[in-house]
Amino acid sequence: MTENNSLGCAMNFTPGWWTFVLMGLFALIMGTAALVWTPFVILFFGYFIGALVIVYGIITIIQGAKSHEGAGASAALIILGVIAVILGFFAISNILSAWLLVTYLIAFWALMTGFTDFWMAFTGNAGIGYKILLVIAGLLSLFVGFYIMMFPGIGTETMVWILGIFAVAWGIVMVITGLMFRGKTPEEISSSMSEEQQ
Repeated sequence: MTENNSLGCAMNFTPGWWTFVLMGLFALIMGTAALVWTPFVILFFGYFIGALVIVYGIITIIQGAKSHEGAGASAALIILGVIAVILGFFAISNILSAWLLVTYLIAFWALMTGFTDFWMAFTGNAGIGYKILLVIAGLLSLFVGFYIMMFPGIGTETMVWILGIFAVAWGIVMVITGLMFRGKTPEEISSSMSEEQQ
């Protein structure tokens, strides 16, 4: 009987209040940086992503060269790696491509965050107040993501400002959520969420 209870607790993990506050503070810091140092943030992310793609391409080429799964698999990995290296160098050498890359990554990130927040709000066992905050954060995320996808030509700088405003708003919501649970252990949070559902 105790094994079933411990298994149920492990499957219904509830983070402590401080995790929400840390996520919120991190979002506030990143949002403020995006608003204050917009061109630097855009170039940093563009170059960083370009460098990651180059590293991925090199690792894929090495995997293809050392692959023991046949010539076809090796050739596919090597070709994929070469394409990744070329795209990475293109992103680093061309400012416009780096800026556009950041724009579409922002849109993708915002959409994924929105869908995740909605999923957590409608499938989780949290209380009503927490679910409402998740729905608000999800609506903000989906709005930003769809807006960027519909109007990518309005400028990457504007996208980063929108991302900064979104990150600040999302950070505030997460800090409020964490402070609502302050002083409670994860077990107490979980039991209070269960009581609200009944």
